[in-house]
Amino acid sequence: MKRVLIVGAGIGGLTAAITLERLGVAVEIVERAPSFRALGAGITIQPNATAVLDALGVTLPADDVWPMGKVAMLDARGRPLAANDDVSEGSPFPSYSVRRPDLHEALRAAASGVELRLGVEVVGVRPRPGEGVEVELASGARERWDLVIGADGIHSAIRAAIAPPESRRLRYSGQTCWRLSIDAPDLVPETTIERWIPGRRIGVVPLSRGGIYVFLVESAPQGSVAPGSDDVAPLRPRFAAFDPRLDAILERVEAQGIPVHHGDLLDHERLDYGRDRVLLLGDAAHAMTPNMGQGAAMAIEDAAALGLLWGEVSLDELPAALAARRLARVAAIHRRSWRIGQVAHWRGKIRCALRDLLLRLTPKSVTRRAIRDTWTPGIELSDALRAKLARDRGRAVEVSTTSATDA
Repeated sequence: MKRVLIVGAGIGGLTAAITLERLGVAVEIVERAPSFRALGAGITIQPNATAVLDALGVTLPADDVWPMGKVAMLDARGRPLAANDDVSEGSPFPSYSVRRPDLHEALRAAASGVELRLGVEVVGVRPRPGEGVEVELASGARERWDLVIGADGIHSAIRAAIAPPESRRLRYSGQTCWRLSIDAPDLVPETTIERWIPGRRIGVVPLSRGGIYVFLVESAPQGSVAPGSDDVAPLRPRFAAFDPRLDAILERVEAQGIPVHHGDLLDHERLDYGRDRVLLLGDAAHAMTPNMGQGAAMAIEDAAALGLLWGEVSLDELPAALAARRLARVAAIHRRSWRIGQVAHWRGKIRCALRDLLLRLTPKSVTRRAIRDTWTPGIELSDALRAKLARDRGRAVEVSTTSATDA
């Protein structure tokens, strides 16, 4: 039996582990963090991702998810930029907002049959032709695996070990971002809100159990935000008086001493799915800006595509085969997400007024078609994965029945 090591226990790594485990693959995960703890605040999961999770049998308790429902896109003066519609209306699968720790726990529960080694850092990978991949750990130990999957995020050590220099470069979007979540049932908005202000964006997203996820984005030179950016006190003046709902939330965050997660928004200049028997997926392969809420979804789709390719091509061909299947799809989302972020941060009254006018004049049918085009490939991918898993289960039952009859 082939043995697979997944480096990174994030969304992509766990989903890949679940997929391979469902296919009968011997798989393990190593994670350099000493405990299983998801960083970040909230996340939105759209139908192209929820369809794959459904195919894999990953379920979240009803009280852990909040239907996205309507999304209010607003301009600097609080006027609508687009119709305030239910974003997943008509989709066979839901869109929801969820706390990152809740999503990670659901994935970990679904991967309960997969060994997870915490506090284990991979510092080197060396493909050995005909022998698999030699993995070096920070402890000095060396291991041999048939395939290694790097799912260790935007600053992937696995990508750094195997990719040429031009494939390792990160690109700064010109924007820096703060994220936080708070339990405040009395402040939860009725709809998801995203407001565009010249050089800034604010988002307020309802979560389950009276929670709220907030993201604040500002145009700034890379690395220019001073130390202490995980404290809300110096953050409040930067976004004061933009929206009364946000003012109330930030005041509550400061009073309760809730931490803020800060980071510059980066993406990979190039997409890279690995080489030889070292495969990359998720942010390790194609980190993107978060402007479409599709980063996690692309990692989940990568895992589904990996499942469809498993057993169809050799392990040596797997990275190239995954790239052939995924590059066009992911590159389109990658480009569009970047462009949305740039347009959202335009400055200048005339430029912003023209942008806002074009958004308001865009027919609802055009917007709905764009949304469907974003989701449909993932839903089709989930259908194919569901069918493959069903065939595998059927073969397993047939083998089991034949063995019992022979006995």
